[in-house]
Formats: sequence, structure tokens, C-alpha cells
Amino acid sequence: MKDFEFFLPTHIIFGKNAERQVGQLTAAYGKRVLLLYGSERVVKSGLLRSIQKDIETYGGVCECYGGITENPLHTTAEKICTVVKEKQIDLLLAVGGGSVIDTAKAVSIGSCYAGNLWDFYSGKAVPQQALPVGVVLTMAATASEVNCVSVLSNKKLGKKTAFNHPLTFPKFALLNPELTYTVPARQSAIGTIDIFAHAFERYFHLEQKGILRSGLCTAVMKTVLVELPLVQKKPEDYEGRSQLMWAAAMAHSDMIGTEGVFACHEMSHILTEEYGLPHGLALGILMPAWCKYMLLNHPQEIAVFSKEVWDVPYDESEDGRNAETAAQDGISRFQNFICSVGLPVTLREAGIINTDSRKLAKKMLPDQTSVVGENFQPLNQLDVQAIFELAKG
Repeated sequence: MKDFEFFLPTHIIFGKNAERQVGQLTAAYGKRVLLLYGSERVVKSGLLRSIQKDIETYGGVCECYGGITENPLHTTAEKICTVVKEKQIDLLLAVGGGSVIDTAKAVSIGSCYAGNLWDFYSGKAVPQQALPVGVVLTMAATASEVNCVSVLSNKKLGKKTAFNHPLTFPKFALLNPELTYTVPARQSAIGTIDIFAHAFERYFHLEQKGILRSGLCTAVMKTVLVELPLVQKKPEDYEGRSQLMWAAAMAHSDMIGTEGVFACHEMSHILTEEYGLPHGLALGILMPAWCKYMLLNHPQEIAVFSKEVWDVPYDESEDGRNAETAAQDGISRFQNFICSVGLPVTLREAGIINTDSRKLAKKMLPDQTSVVGENFQPLNQLDVQAIFELAKG
């Protein structure tokens, strides 16, 4: 294994009624709380009002800002920064999933900065301070509730960019699986494929291989395979929802291992920028395409993945032809699973017909000497173009 650092300062409270501790926790950071949320689901369910009451019980004063969209915009975060300054907010409380939490993180640093928020995401500035962020999670997917990563979209520039800084770790995260019961089946699938992807891309890191890490990554992926179909059929299955919620937290908080082969994530951002595809949906198309391309030079690695995750019979002592057959079987099972949970496995199935793979690859890697995915096989512009081509279907 490579050397690494691991830091998880977020106070996690997991289980039924976890959100009822929000008032006591927020009180430690000040009185003025800005509640950020996305859809009206949290309003109609009564969750938002319940949170407000609990905060008020502990002497807090609540302001609300709703309507935060999927693939959150930096312009939205900038508007909220203005509100935060005007209202002299002490704490940002994200009530929602990854998009809401990412927005809260962006606001936490942007509201303490005199310049343009995008300076952080473009690498022009480094935050020196941040407002505290708390989370009441309503969807399991990105693990933004327990990491220091946030992703924003800049429509003017046509970019979707991730930013990572320790100051943006949430101070606390309240994880009640019951709050995910009302997430629709398709949205559950999209979010859960993102969970799978975080483990998938860590699994293939060649310099971090080992029984423990591979086993942890495999366990997260197999949890998705077992639990996602169950919660789609029975949304109020507490055990299934809780397994997925904790799998999400483990998968992208470095608890199952640091670093990864994030080529598929980088490519998914391009598909979101160009076509507006939801992140998890794009990943469900790209991961099997990536496996197909890797089959050319790495049949044994894909065959082992097929054996450990997809239960494909494979004897590693046999010849290369057996590895290729096992790998192809695993990729087929991968795509069949994506289909079974109601998601497309090709861009064509997603309604994206006229794609220019060369253009997509150039947008992702404008410099022909640049590469992604170097923790497994470095991919240059032509490699990325080939994977986008395989993703077409």
C-alpha cells in the first residue's frame, strides 16, 4: 500500500430519529441558522418545519433557502453567500442530498471571501476560513455529508468542477435512513450507482491493492447489488436503506481506502456539462464502457473483478482466453444490472443520439499530453475518445 493520510472530523449520528438532535448540535455554533434544501419533498413531509422547531427550542433563529437543483450552480451559491452576509448567519444546515450539501460547502467558504467563489474551483484561491456546515441527510449517494469535496457547475464556462478542502468537512451529519423512504425508485438507482462507482474506482487502484482494501471495496459494491433492487420494490425497507446509507458514507470518505481511478467520474462530468445527464446515470453508462476498453490490456484484472463482484466463475491459474471470457461475462452482468434497476447502459438509450466522441475527449483533455486514470492505466485524449465511443451503444 502507498502512504496516506486519513482525516474524518465529522460527528456522525446514525439511526432512527437522528435528526431530532439537530437543535442541540446547531446551538454549539451560534443562533442564526440558514436551512438549505432542494425539492419541496422536505417541506411537504413536515421535516423542514420539525427541524426549525427543534432549532428554535434551543434558542436558534432559522432562515430558509430552497430550490437548490441537481448539479448545483455556482451562481446559486453566490446568491446564497449574499444572503448569509446580510443575515449574519452562524451555521449552514443542509437538509437534503449531495447537491444541497455541496452548495452549503461552497457557501461556507464563499461567504468568508471577498472575491469570486469560482476562484476556489478554478484553482486561483485557497480558502482561509469557512462557516460551519451541518447536514440532515435525505438521500444516500455522494457521501458529501462525510467528506470535504464539493462539486459546482459553471454554466457560463460550461464546466462542472470538484473542489476539495478540509475546511469544508461538515461539523456533524445526521443520518436517519427513514428520511430516504420517499426517494423515487429511479432517483434511488441514480444515487446508488454513484455509491458503487466510488468503490469501483478505488477497487482498481493498482498501488493500493490488498486483501483488506479489495474486500472492503467489493463489500460496498455487493451491498449495492443486493440492496438497491430491494429498496426499489419496498421503499420503506429500513434495513436496506440503512445498508445503502452507510455504504455511501464508507465509499467516499476514504474509509475503504484513499485515492482511486477516477477517469469515469471525470468523463461523467463532461456528459453532465454537455447533455445534462445525472451524475449516477452517466456513471452507469461509463463504467461498463471503461471495463470494455480495459479488457484489451487488462483482461485478468477485469476477470478478477467479474469473479469477486459479479460471481463469474474464473480460475486465475488458467490461460488468457479464460480471463477474457470471464471478463466479458462480468461486463454483461454489469450492464444487465444497470438495466434491471431502470437505467440506460448506453448514451443512445439515454436519448443522446448525435455525440461527437472526439469533441468530448478534447473538452476533457484539451492538452494531448494530459492523462486521467493513471492509478490503473493512464488514458490520453484518444483513449478517452474510444471509451466515449463505446458508451454510445
